[in-house]
Amino acid sequence: MHVLVDPRFPFKVVYAAYHHEYLGYLLSAHYVQVLQGGELSLVHHGAIPENMGEFASGLDDKDRQLIRLMAEILPRNILKKFGGEPRKELEFFTQKYVGEARNLIESFIQRRLAQLMPLLEDRLVFEMGNDSYPAQRPIRFLTDKASIRFRVRRGSDGTYFQPVIRLRGHQLILPNTTAIILCHTPAWMLYGGELFTFDMPVEGKRLVPFLKKAQLHIPPDKEPEFYEKFIRTLVEKYPVDAEGFSVEHIREVPQFMIVVRPEGANNLAFVRQVRYGRFEMGLEAASDLRAMHEDRDGWMVFSLIHRDKAREEEIGRFLDGIAPNPGTFLAWEGILRDEGLAWLATHSEALQKAGVSLIQAAPDMQINFIRPEIDLITEDKGDWFGIRAMVRIGDFEIPFIRFRSNILQNKREFKLPDGTIAILPEQWFTDYRHLLEVSEVNGDDYLRIQKYQAPLLYFPSQNNVDARMAEALKQSAEIPPIAPPANLQAELRKYQLQGYSWLNYMKERQMGCILADDMGLGKTLQTIALLQREKESGVNIPSLIVMPTSLIHNWRNEVQRFAPDLDIYIHTGIGRTRDLHVFSGFDLILTTYGIVRQDIGILRQFPFHYVILDESQMIKNPESKTSQAVRLLVSRYRMSLTGTPIENTVMDIWSQMSFLNPGLLGSESFFKTFYVTPIEKEKDNRQSAKLRRIIYPFILRRRKHQVEQDLPPRVENIHYCEMTEKQKAYYEEVRSSYRNYLLDLISRGVWKQNKLNILTGLQKLRQIAIHPQLVDKEGWTLADSGKYAEVKRLLHSILDNKRSKVLIFSQFVKMLDILRADLSAEGIRFNYLDGSTRDRQGQVDSFQRDKDIQVFLISLKAGGVGLNLTAADYVFILDPWWNPAVENQAIDRSHRIGQKRTVFYYKFITEESIEEKILSLQRSKAQLSDDIISLEEDVYKSLEADDLDALLQ
Repeated sequence: MHVLVDPRFPFKVVYAAYHHEYLGYLLSAHYVQVLQGGELSLVHHGAIPENMGEFASGLDDKDRQLIRLMAEILPRNILKKFGGEPRKELEFFTQKYVGEARNLIESFIQRRLAQLMPLLEDRLVFEMGNDSYPAQRPIRFLTDKASIRFRVRRGSDGTYFQPVIRLRGHQLILPNTTAIILCHTPAWMLYGGELFTFDMPVEGKRLVPFLKKAQLHIPPDKEPEFYEKFIRTLVEKYPVDAEGFSVEHIREVPQFMIVVRPEGANNLAFVRQVRYGRFEMGLEAASDLRAMHEDRDGWMVFSLIHRDKAREEEIGRFLDGIAPNPGTFLAWEGILRDEGLAWLATHSEALQKAGVSLIQAAPDMQINFIRPEIDLITEDKGDWFGIRAMVRIGDFEIPFIRFRSNILQNKREFKLPDGTIAILPEQWFTDYRHLLEVSEVNGDDYLRIQKYQAPLLYFPSQNNVDARMAEALKQSAEIPPIAPPANLQAELRKYQLQGYSWLNYMKERQMGCILADDMGLGKTLQTIALLQREKESGVNIPSLIVMPTSLIHNWRNEVQRFAPDLDIYIHTGIGRTRDLHVFSGFDLILTTYGIVRQDIGILRQFPFHYVILDESQMIKNPESKTSQAVRLLVSRYRMSLTGTPIENTVMDIWSQMSFLNPGLLGSESFFKTFYVTPIEKEKDNRQSAKLRRIIYPFILRRRKHQVEQDLPPRVENIHYCEMTEKQKAYYEEVRSSYRNYLLDLISRGVWKQNKLNILTGLQKLRQIAIHPQLVDKEGWTLADSGKYAEVKRLLHSILDNKRSKVLIFSQFVKMLDILRADLSAEGIRFNYLDGSTRDRQGQVDSFQRDKDIQVFLISLKAGGVGLNLTAADYVFILDPWWNPAVENQAIDRSHRIGQKRTVFYYKFITEESIEEKILSLQRSKAQLSDDIISLEEDVYKSLEADDLDALLQ
């Protein structure tokens, strides 16, 4: 019977080095009972984190740290961590301890050993005996460090190679039966019962061969490869005693360069290099020394170059800051020719100032690196602007119009009179393409545009917004308010007064515009105020307002209520007039989109004062007959009203602007190519910003949150829950099974082909973390889920307050089913909504009105949008979604305009489960930033082997 150490009597903690058949040398911690004379007895057992509390009286903080670290590299824990089963240890090491799996395990062990070794300085350290007694032979920990150099002797029969290790002034003799390498990176050696490391970083694997052999012999036929791959790196890292060849030291001032090399027909590579004397090397190399070898008439010479790392790192940081493909492994390779040439043109001056030369490797590609500069002069010609522009490239002055075809055809290279090639700045193709597309050409150096196209003259790179352009770019907050019409029967709110003043401002500048306030903010009233002002200013020409049929009566009532002075004629119905002279006696003509489409033949003949489109998203399809018809209407001024200026696609805005300000956004085909495709398909932020800048002066949009009082606060809580013991055991069983499966797939290099199976395992783990009944209905009660118990506990405490209401969201309908049955059994009334619910609004209305219904169960996907549930002041998210934006939408069902109380938001997270790791993975993925992802599947697609391994740990 094995006798265990009794913590009530004296004991010591000892640390033992031992050899494992497959894992190599390891360290373990043990408790050993102490005899009356202070000697260590034969009574001992392992020290592990689980029994540290029992032996706390004999442990200090360093012991606790050592015990935890050593426990991680116990063979049984290695098996558990990397997917093995303790009962099948031999099977694991003989069948699965191979390839990438072996590399992962060895790397893990060496990292732990590197942490352990320095901590042993003042501890009791021994070599373990063959009978597993941990204190067989004492090991003395040395603070003295050994030095090392390598002796390399080349002769006619080959090369002889051996290390020379000196410790406290004495050379150590190898091989030696007592010599052991306990840790490889950095090397820690056990020699003659003494443990030490080295005064410079030494790789332990380099020393292992010499534990059994005094020197290595390299035959002559193997020498070229040996000197190139091994001795060269040895010379760079360690002192070398050379015999039969030479080592020369080179100390020169570094010279930096970028070599431009073609890669195929359409790509370039920029090679960053540094030169020391006659030696060139890549700037990316990390060592302080670089060895270059050459054969000089049979004599091998290594030139050891002493690098100026401080200067190299300075230049490296500078280049990293302007890299063509920043933040990628291909920062300087695989660059499209046009983009690469543009980059060179942009940065050539800065490179020259930094001391970096540009070397053009292709003789037929001689680039003029002088950056083209453009001077623009605008002239106010009444209803239009004239533009004169001249481009300077060194000594050359060229009219800007000469570059028109290059910019319209997206050609960066422009041949100069001396035969060299100028690279047009990339910004030109963003800044000037639209302008050149819509402007008229007058002569050799003159362009003209309409007055409302002034925003096209705003070029961020030129920083030349003159007074006229600044005026065109004004928004409502910058426009002085004007007094409301005297006979307006309403008091305008502050934001309505700003909108009314802005509409008048746009009219005075003859610019068509969109009033795009949120529904309910009074677009109709602001428009009526403008039209009343026009009448009071003496305008007697009727204005046409086009709207959906359902709004005719609303408009008539609103006009009669707020501006009874305005005379209205309603142009609808089968018996409507075809005599346009009737219009002349009225201020407003109200009609519908359908009538305009039918009557455009006669309506286009009448010159209206204003044509106003209400719900102007009705013309979002530019090919529709309705859109084509309204564009044919004639008027002095035009405006639109809509709460959704872009309802489906960016093309919606082109259709509306082609009515309001024809020509502003170019032709339909140009707009699709230049804006729609880059913005919608390529997610081009630059084009999106440019389009916003162009349409900005013509759209006034206020959201409810901007004009209403602030919403009440939202209090967020991440509520951590422990699994029950039974739940945790089940979770660990499934986790271990899938991780073992993953490691096996990795070791065989087939994990990608079987990725779907692993993702199924991740989904199963997510469900078990919520409630095991989602995976296995048999044998599980409601109390078997720690999270479910916490949800119910918190829910009951909230329901005690009869005024509180709770929204409970889950992505798993099965989870909602469990709650439905449980709440029904308790007699708690609730509403329910998932993708199959037909009467969505009925469920919402019932929850909002009925004080006795305090709970609303909602499927996250089905109920995350389109619901107004301001009666709720608590929101439960039962399971973390890959996309936090979806969770925020769910919370916003309650936290929105109309909510008067603080909203408390609880996200329930199961501890030590995949749910914690999902949150961590979201933060670690560079592409999962604030927008993160739109679909769960997108995250799945991005998971690599190490991500999957992390989720399954």
